[in-house]
Amino acid sequence: MASSKKQKKKINNQLSQKKTIRTNIRKTKNDQLAQYVKKFQNQFKLNQLDSDKQEIIPSYQSIPTSYQLKGKKKFQKKEAVKGLVGLKNLGNKCYMNASIQLLSNLQPLSDYFIEDFQLTEINRKNPISTQGLATVAFANLIKSIWQMDIQKLTVKGTPIIIPEEFNKIIGHCNKSFSDNTQQDAQEFLMYLLDMIHEDLNRVTFPIKSVQLREYSGDCNQRELEKQAAETWGDYLQRSKSIIVDLMQGQFKNSLKCLSCDNYTYKFEPLMYLSVPIPESEECQLIECIKEYVKEEQLTNGNQWFCENCHKLVDAIKKIDLWKLPTILIIHLKRFKFIENGIKKIEQAINFPLESLNLSQCLPKLQKEKPIYELLGVICHTGTSDRGHYYTYARSKENFNWYLFNDRQVKQVNFTEIPQEDAYLLMYGKSTIPLIKRQTISFPENWPHVIK
Repeated sequence: MASSKKQKKKINNQLSQKKTIRTNIRKTKNDQLAQYVKKFQNQFKLNQLDSDKQEIIPSYQSIPTSYQLKGKKKFQKKEAVKGLVGLKNLGNKCYMNASIQLLSNLQPLSDYFIEDFQLTEINRKNPISTQGLATVAFANLIKSIWQMDIQKLTVKGTPIIIPEEFNKIIGHCNKSFSDNTQQDAQEFLMYLLDMIHEDLNRVTFPIKSVQLREYSGDCNQRELEKQAAETWGDYLQRSKSIIVDLMQGQFKNSLKCLSCDNYTYKFEPLMYLSVPIPESEECQLIECIKEYVKEEQLTNGNQWFCENCHKLVDAIKKIDLWKLPTILIIHLKRFKFIENGIKKIEQAINFPLESLNLSQCLPKLQKEKPIYELLGVICHTGTSDRGHYYTYARSKENFNWYLFNDRQVKQVNFTEIPQEDAYLLMYGKSTIPLIKRQTISFPENWPHVIK
């Protein structure tokens, strides 16, 4: 009996010690996180805004792109190339590392952070932002990558950065990314861009949500363009940032009742294309985009409520790409829900390196001829529940292609990118020399053409 009591006491002591250790570890992590948060908050140059000012003082009017320098920029072979830095995977964070490396090699965006433009644009009054935490953490990481000591880039082996502070802050801002659970790279990339946008949203007035304008009936091109510009102006009243300037466009969403021919449409902001993968032996990227914009029949359990008929009706839904952004992200929908779970589509997609002409995917009335060239690709290998993300990106320094696979960074040929693993594609307009700052007072900087 005495022996049993001693053993029980010993077990209780061990459990108590383990609990104390876990508590201390948790406290240490929380203290460390608090230090990170305080450190980043101290970096903020808070704007002293008058209550009657509607916009943060501009830090840029335009940012040049380097696309037009391709083939003209001279580069010595032995010269160290900036930006070729690996990232340590801190527990199933390959989706995060792949997204960081993709954005790191997006020249206008990385230049924006390297020049510290964000410090005077952080909007601490935005209630749905991270109060600048996510953006400053990201900016610090980008600067660490591109301002790496040149001597470290010339030594044998790839220099490595441990993105611990960034991971902690992102986990603090969104609990979905706080543990070691594998997450989706597309979902993380969109979350990160959305948080950067909200942190840097130049609109400071606490304005009410602006209802999307709804139009009806057939119109000519000039009237449609005017309506699209009106809606874009409404959008800029509540959303203005480097992300809007660089990566957002506009699409037209229309519905037609098959009972009374009632036709309504709205113009909505466009952040990226999430395109289906058609079943075919040889699939071209342009086919995926055409599939995305083709008419959809709304029938049976998917009927639409017509305000004119006052009932659910069969209808035709149509998406038209109206204004495409300077930087276009295309998400290939490789994961399909089936009866027993999620299936990955292994179809190879043939995507061009240059001269992606999307004019054939725009309405016939549109005169724009957007030509894009490839800047980066996030790949996914493995299954839907166990996989790995990595990135191929074109260096903004020498325009060569590199593989960024966590710690590993190496030069590759474009042809080495596995078409069956491509998951996210990042394209840039090849004819845009400047990223212009969009404001309500300067509609000439908008993508719309009003005469």
